[in-house]
Amino acid sequence: MDVIRKIQNSDFFIKPLPKDTVEAMSYIPYQNAGELYAPEQALRAGTLFPELDKPFAPGRRNGGTVDD
Repeated sequence: MDVIRKIQNSDFFIKPLPKDTVEAMSYIPYQNAGELYAPEQALRAGTLFPELDKPFAPGRRNGGTVDD
């Protein structure tokens, strides 16, 4: 955790959106390094980054299961 805080407070940290955003323009936020899955968990999830781990549930809008 301390490593993540050091990165966020360093010159290498990029803010998610540009400083001067304009209305009606699309922006894709930058992704900064954060917490990472262990290799085994990353293989199961299909991603190294927990914030990108969004299980597919075709019957629900919010990612729940069909049986909810």
